[in-house]
Formats: sequence, structure tokens, C-alpha cells
Amino acid sequence: MSNLTPFEIRLQLLQMAKEMLAEDYHGKCQQISSDWNVKVETAKLNGGAIPDHPAFPNYPSENDIITKAQALNGFVSNITAEKTQSKKSA
Repeated sequence: MSNLTPFEIRLQLLQMAKEMLAEDYHGKCQQISSDWNVKVETAKLNGGAIPDHPAFPNYPSENDIITKAQALNGFVSNITAEKTQSKKSA
């Protein structure tokens, strides 16, 4: 096992955060489409109007990815929210 530099670790955390958020995004989009398909089929069976497809959530932004990476780093570094708060107030 090789030793990673702090830069490599940060890059891996960013990549992991991006993958996690992208998976979550795609899961939400799939759920929205699936729910809409059920509503369309129900409307067809009942002779009702076909509903418009709902909007998808926004794709994770750069800030979302950085925030998630910081949360992952905090977990890996065993930094709790209490420690972070006490540092800010000091």
C-alpha cells in the first residue's frame, strides 16, 4: 500500500464526494420518473389527463461537492461538529 500525499487524499475525497452526490442525483431522477410513469398509466386507465413531467432536482454544484468532501474529511479525520464549532468561537 502506498502512502498518499495530502493532495492525493483531497483529490480522492473530492472524487468520492462527486460520485456519491451524482449517484444520489440519478436515484432521485429515476424515482421522479418512475412515480410520473405510474401517474401516467393511472391517468390512461382512468381516462384522465396525463400529468406534466415534474422537474428534476439541480445537479450537484461545485460547492455541494466541496461541502460533501469536507464532511467526508471530517469523518475520516474524526472531527466532530462540536470541535468545529468550538474552533470557530475561539
